[in-house]
Amino acid sequence: MFDYVEGIVIAAPVPTVRETLRSIEGEWLGEPPPETSCLRPAPVLNRSSFARYRWLGLPVDVAESVTWSVERYGYDSTVVRAHVWAEFRAGLRARLMELAFARLLGGVARDREHTRLELRYLKRMSEGLRGGTR
Repeated sequence: MFDYVEGIVIAAPVPTVRETLRSIEGEWLGEPPPETSCLRPAPVLNRSSFARYRWLGLPVDVAESVTWSVERYGYDSTVVRAHVWAEFRAGLRARLMELAFARLLGGVARDREHTRLELRYLKRMSEGLRGGTR
């Protein structure tokens, strides 16, 4: 299992960041933006899935989840955090795959960088929306 939190401060108010997150959540998932978002009054958006990866021809099942939190930061800014976790199935083969993923392939470091990339994209989009340049 791996579990981490990455965050970023965005120079835009919470409603702007939420609107941006609603619009790009469909982009990331390959779906149109929902009419009613998963962003409820509580500052959280959850995405969970089960993924099947292949490594050296062997299937590996992984439960994955991301919880996005959106909170006010100062007068007119927002902090967004992505809490990411993934859990490999139980068993010796899955445990070996997890060790290979984390230690040999640098998978956790790559996943963290991917999360930071998504946060920077959200920041650019939110700050651009605020400035009217979207």
